[in-house]
Amino acid sequence: MSLLDSVSKAIETRIDELSKRVEAEQAEAERKMAEAENEQAKAEVQSTIKENIEDLQSKIDQAKKQLADAKDASEEQLEELRKSLTGS
Repeated sequence: MSLLDSVSKAIETRIDELSKRVEAEQAEAERKMAEAENEQAKAEVQSTIKENIEDLQSKIDQAKKQLADAKDASEEQLEELRKSLTGS
């Protein structure tokens, strides 16, 4: 597997993980909204979940940009990206 393939796979895996977290947040929001006792509680749930989902969506967007950038990156840039993704 080439370095580009390895980096691309790692980024795609990250995007998938983040997308699953967005889905989990949405499911949690639905559950909490059903349990909310009043409008204020519902508003708080909506606000918190909205912030969490926006944060996750921002991370997805960053990962998609990394994926696009990786396709034009040099070997050195790919190696740096791989290190940042794997923590090694």
